[in-house]
Amino acid sequence: MRVCVPLLSSVNDASGNDSPLATHFGLAGRFAVIDSENGEILADCPVGGVCRGPCGCPLPDLSGSKLDAIAGRSVGFRLLQLSRRAGLPVLASAARTLGELRRELAADRLRPLSAATCVSNARAASGRGR
Repeated sequence: MRVCVPLLSSVNDASGNDSPLATHFGLAGRFAVIDSENGEILADCPVGGVCRGPCGCPLPDLSGSKLDAIAGRSVGFRLLQLSRRAGLPVLASAARTLGELRRELAADRLRPLSAATCVSNARAASGRGR
């Protein structure tokens, strides 16, 4: 399965297991597509636009990367809407690093994120968005 994940912008070597994940897709500096079978990073997932809200958060391009799902600690409502339109599940992860996320994927521990839990306090606490 090809999964889009949010990486922090300070990540220089995104292939390392210690690479930090953004706490919210809207706080990501870039997005990566990983293979859930082996955890390998397949490609960068380009930014496909920005949220129309006051935060102007980056949104991954869900159409051009042949994705099967997106996974992260939290997402905003706009990305949740876009993923539903694209037929992609949004998987909730507790991972703080790429290695932790790879282990969660391998153990099949990720569950769908619901609309009730899509908005993150992380984005508000960081000063981006409201």
